[in-house]
Amino acid sequence: MKPATAPAATKSRARRPSAWTVYSVAMSLLLVFAVVTPILICLWGSFTTLSVMGAASTGSGAGWNATKDLGVFSSGARETSGAVTLLWYSYVLGVYGHTILMSLKLALVSILVTMVLGVTGGYALVRYDFPGKRLLEELILIPLSLPGIAVAVALIGTFGVIRDSWTIILLGHLLYTLPFMLQAVTNTLRSYNYFDLERAASSLGASAWQRVRYILLPNLKHALIVGSLLVFTISLGEFNASFLLTTPMTLTLPAALYDSYTNDSFQVSSAATSLFMIVVIPVLLAIQFVGGREMKDMGQAA
Repeated sequence: MKPATAPAATKSRARRPSAWTVYSVAMSLLLVFAVVTPILICLWGSFTTLSVMGAASTGSGAGWNATKDLGVFSSGARETSGAVTLLWYSYVLGVYGHTILMSLKLALVSILVTMVLGVTGGYALVRYDFPGKRLLEELILIPLSLPGIAVAVALIGTFGVIRDSWTIILLGHLLYTLPFMLQAVTNTLRSYNYFDLERAASSLGASAWQRVRYILLPNLKHALIVGSLLVFTISLGEFNASFLLTTPMTLTLPAALYDSYTNDSFQVSSAATSLFMIVVIPVLLAIQFVGGREMKDMGQAA
């Protein structure tokens, strides 16, 4: 006797995706659209000529309203024909190139300073118990909850003597970046019994420097990598405090982006934003890759 077969309508309902699946796919596509579309529009604008966008897309920044064209505009390049050009990237590098170098310098110095302070401070916070330890850890996190204008005004009032130096901007960046490096170090040291290894090495005759070189730093390798990438992206993109702390000679890239949005054309601001993304997006991908691998390694070790 042959087994009964399910009706065709029943099979059709079984293959039909659930409402939750349809909703999840739709939301995922909407999220991708919301993230990718502005990037594509920005890239398109950075290569588009005035003949495509029209005269209404011109700006009022350096080189636009001068009686004599400046920089890359000196050869009449504004009249470039066709649909695609690299003129706007040349303009951004010529007018705002020093801001890119300034931001990169601040980000690299921030990494070095936070690594030193993060390793030494994180070790002390985990290794020793002292009055006010918990309070100190909370105080380090306070700048993250303060408006950038409050941080900038406090720094100007405290370190007004270095107002024209890039050092005061570095101090502002350290207030926002040090907590992330410190958290990466302390979380790693607390995730396993590091100090048993240290005591074992000491009992075998290892000096303090040898314990740091062969035990502490190798075990903090992933934490320092992730922390450095976070510090780099935060420092490079910090705007709130930097906008008030910068001067024309110490202008940072985010402040230059604001200037291009308000004074220059759509194409110029698109090119400036594209250059910013070219630097930031690979670092963000590296954070996801290295950070995910670190969490996987920690899970396997546990």
